[in-house]
Amino acid sequence: MVILLVLWQSLGMSAQGQEVEENTAQELEPITISGKKEVPYEVPVTSRYYLPESVQATLTLTREDIEAIQPHDVSDLIETSLGMSIRRQGARVHNFSFSRGDSVSVILNGVYLTSTEASRMIGDIPVEMIDSIKFVRDASVITVGPLMSFGSASAGSPNQGFIIIETRKKGPDTPYGTELRASYASYDTWKASGFTGHSWLDDRFTFSGGYQRTQSQGREHWNNGYEGDTFLLNGGLNSDELQVGASFYYNSASREVQRHMGIYTGDTDYPESGPTPAGVLNNNIWKYDPIETLLMTFNLTRPWNEHQTTSLTYGWNRTESTRYGYTTTTDKDTVISDEGEDRSEEWNLSHAVAGEKNTLKFGAQVVTWYQRSEMSSNPDEERIYGVYATDAYKITPDWSVDAAIRMDKKKIIQGGDKYLSSGTTVKLSDGEWTDEAYVLSLGNAWQVNSVWKLTARYSFNLTPTPDVLTTLDDKELPDEERHRYEVGIEAFFNDAFRIIATPFYYNIKNSKVSAGSISTDANGDPIIDPATGEETTLTIYDADNRELYGFEMSVNGRFLHGMLGYELGWTHFVDSDEDGETGNEFPENKYSGRLNWRYGDWDSNVTVLYVSPYLSYGYTVGDFTVINMSISWNYSENLKLTLFGQNLLDDEYTTNNKGYPARASWGVLQDVGATFGVALSYRF
Repeated sequence: MVILLVLWQSLGMSAQGQEVEENTAQELEPITISGKKEVPYEVPVTSRYYLPESVQATLTLTREDIEAIQPHDVSDLIETSLGMSIRRQGARVHNFSFSRGDSVSVILNGVYLTSTEASRMIGDIPVEMIDSIKFVRDASVITVGPLMSFGSASAGSPNQGFIIIETRKKGPDTPYGTELRASYASYDTWKASGFTGHSWLDDRFTFSGGYQRTQSQGREHWNNGYEGDTFLLNGGLNSDELQVGASFYYNSASREVQRHMGIYTGDTDYPESGPTPAGVLNNNIWKYDPIETLLMTFNLTRPWNEHQTTSLTYGWNRTESTRYGYTTTTDKDTVISDEGEDRSEEWNLSHAVAGEKNTLKFGAQVVTWYQRSEMSSNPDEERIYGVYATDAYKITPDWSVDAAIRMDKKKIIQGGDKYLSSGTTVKLSDGEWTDEAYVLSLGNAWQVNSVWKLTARYSFNLTPTPDVLTTLDDKELPDEERHRYEVGIEAFFNDAFRIIATPFYYNIKNSKVSAGSISTDANGDPIIDPATGEETTLTIYDADNRELYGFEMSVNGRFLHGMLGYELGWTHFVDSDEDGETGNEFPENKYSGRLNWRYGDWDSNVTVLYVSPYLSYGYTVGDFTVINMSISWNYSENLKLTLFGQNLLDDEYTTNNKGYPARASWGVLQDVGATFGVALSYRF
């Protein structure tokens, strides 16, 4: 559940109004409600995650917060965060995530994951292995990742933010820095893990490693069992002249693809043919065995002097999958596997010049994407080249301004298939360059006094139309022009009451909007997706003007000498073009809350999430309330016992309808309902 830990970005004053020394780093103070006050930590300007002070729309969950939430998987953390939305899809793609109505990018251990990669493997990242997860709801943070998407047919809008996941690098503060964990939950779900972290030579050399085994039988007849193994290694060498870091992540999992629940209420000849009746599980019982993910990253930082620093990041990731597609009436011995693969590679070189009042950073980034879909012998491969520069200037100790610019250009190394509006396909050209994408952003941050802080940001995006879009009458569509306006209002009255609000407004010209769909070609035959071999429905796009607006707001605080804490969140979002017929819709309102109580050796958390109803392909989804609860007992300094319950209202909610014309037999993917469990951890 959501823990609204808004990053307190203070280059001039701290949240309590105390002046801090000017330096080349940005102090970030987490707001925890778990009873433990964290020491402020720093993000140096050399980091790719360095945010200008005017970026207010951020949220961070720490290791401690994740343990308190007890989520099923990463999707639970995304779903409950401010400004974010989840669409649980099933099949090859486990889920999709959105920020303010558009797609987001995922960064794992500094490696940029393309949207197809993230969809394949993000659900397999054990939450127990995560040190922190950050949500940045601002697409103008240009040092993190590209503006353009790879192989995307999602209307071509630029990324609207980032999900930044860092795996564990430090063991517990115990003599041997080691932790063992085990848990058991509903549907025969077991988890067992071990993690250890150490440092030598006054923390100049660090090393950590961990392993986790996860397995679940899943709900009976739902075909949602899972088992997987995860290995993690992190290491670093630090000196005044050089900082070196490296990480290794490997996951091998077998995942069943959950069956959809039918929603069709008309006449049908199911299961022989026709759509699945309402309340009946769809007969598709696919699985992936295995999905294997290997991710490696290498970081090098060279401080030349107290003002000049150069950083280099290299990341490589590969996800391979073997899929078996069959139904309840299929002879499994006759099923032939389908192989799929996603790869990405990234280089990021940057240089920072940090002065007394001014901080300049510039760099270049190259990201390569490769995908070979199941049942497809023609892989797609693309590469994006980007250059950027950002500058922040401190006018006074309480007032700073910033500006940034970025340009990306994409090369299609191996072209994929493009659908025409007739339903036929053509091959895109190999070696073709797309037009450039640009972003320009301006920011302003003012610490008014010890209570109030105000920020404002403006950005302009120019994004070319993806070549893979099926357009109305096969016409070429103009570039998208996007104007973003956002303000931030933060008030810290006392420990019991702090409020943060981020209203925003986007004015989009030539937005790619739906102009209808087709499911048959010019001859009246069903359109077959060459990547899957299945019937599909094509969304046809046109260009039109569009507006997005809304706000995110949170209130938090602690009472009774820190024993009782609370956090409340509200996300409001409106899309002027939303009609509920594309499957990409976003709830207009989302409310979240958390209550934490801590006394002596006991710690308890109650979290609540409500998502308002919205349409997905004409079918109402959302309109659900989820309540989670956990209570922990620290038997000793080393041993901790936790009891937890998730979705206590037993709401089998849905967030997406797959029942569009070509797949009317599918329906909706439901939550399994209430689950209960116990976890035990031992640190030594």
